[in-house]
Amino acid sequence: MKFFGETHINFASFRNRAFIISGVLIVAGLVSLAIKGGPDLSIDFMGGTLVQVSFKEAVPVGEVRDVVERAGFEGSHIQNFGGPNDYLITIEKLEEAGRASANLMDALETVAPGLNWRVVEERELAPDASEHFEGGNLVIVEADSLPELGGLESAVKAAGVGIITAAAETETRIAFRLPFLGIEAKAAEQLKAALVAAFPGQEVSFERTETVGPKVGEELQNRTWAAIIISLFGILIYITWRFEFKFAIGAILALIHDVVITLGIFSLLDKEISMVVVAAFLTIVGYSLNDTIVVFDRIRENFGLRRRESYENMINISINESLSRTVITSLTTLIVVLFLFFMGGEVIHDFAFALLIGVVVGTYSSIFVASPVLIEWQNRIAGRLKKQKK
Repeated sequence: MKFFGETHINFASFRNRAFIISGVLIVAGLVSLAIKGGPDLSIDFMGGTLVQVSFKEAVPVGEVRDVVERAGFEGSHIQNFGGPNDYLITIEKLEEAGRASANLMDALETVAPGLNWRVVEERELAPDASEHFEGGNLVIVEADSLPELGGLESAVKAAGVGIITAAAETETRIAFRLPFLGIEAKAAEQLKAALVAAFPGQEVSFERTETVGPKVGEELQNRTWAAIIISLFGILIYITWRFEFKFAIGAILALIHDVVITLGIFSLLDKEISMVVVAAFLTIVGYSLNDTIVVFDRIRENFGLRRRESYENMINISINESLSRTVITSLTTLIVVLFLFFMGGEVIHDFAFALLIGVVVGTYSSIFVASPVLIEWQNRIAGRLKKQKK
């Protein structure tokens, strides 16, 4: 099936203007990311608690905010979600180290009183797979004199404080490694109870509760980066094997172009990056790569069929020959994504939005980024050879 007849558009002549457009979009996104200190990562990566609550009758957002703040969760993000009576409440990652430190100090004062216990340092520890350490809290305490460490550790554990390790740093100082307390899960229950108590005449239902601990968030961040780097490296090897190294570079640059522009638009619009959006990014990579490979395949085919054509003409012909297929694929995908965007509901709204940008940018990049990179690469080789001959 052909969307339109034979075309003779000189796409290669637009490449400098296309590079400028892409450059402007990328720089705008990068500036936004730099100003905001990076992408706005959701609780999937940062840890925290998300509660979706639905009221039978309308409740002003100000009243919901007051209840949330009185429950001790100041700075929480509250937004309408779906209907006017539905709210999505996001409590950002709660600091555990302070609470862990307070629990430890209470236990120390109970099991070894009169030693003038004081906190020297308290902070959270990130997971460390190389040491099989799942993360926790570090609390360093000091006293006028220390009791025997083994007996003190057992007594603190008996008082209800979990301890991973306890090590004496000096004659008066001990470093305790404590496990995470899981306060995010407790926070969700505390918030729900506060909302039900604040609106006794209302029918309050909780549609969704998600809790991500700091350990899981850290692991997800690391695994996401690992997945992206490994997949790009795999793509580089595969395209080099199937085509040539310059084709692989063109495809990788197009993929980076697509993801960076989409990420930049999310930053400009203050949209969160969640696991769902990362899934959309990976879908964009797959879609864009598929589109680019189709054009590359036609270019490789024309290498053997059109030896008398210049490199630039041959790429132009190849893009024109595959243009109908590119447009049909893009339009049919776009129609599906538009339905998802307008009718899919709030849960997949950001996923559909990312795909919407990705399909448009991916189609553009397969024509105006990946293929022109080949022309620029070939021109540089030709220029170098010409200089050598002189």
